[in-house]
Amino acid sequence: MNNETTLNIGDRVRIKSTGQEVTVDQVSAYGFSVIKFNSGGTYRFLNHKLEKPATEHIVYNA
Repeated sequence: MNNETTLNIGDRVRIKSTGQEVTVDQVSAYGFSVIKFNSGGTYRFLNHKLEKPATEHIVYNA
């Protein structure tokens, strides 16, 4: 996983404790973000408990 600490609105992030992927809805300068679950709910979450998934490009040999 990346150790990037900057979050932007619309980023797909993963909750470290559960592994669930969510979308960032709002970002605060005070260390927390509002995340939006796929089921439609929103929740305020601390930034250090979120991580950006690693973007790996998989190349298959044909």
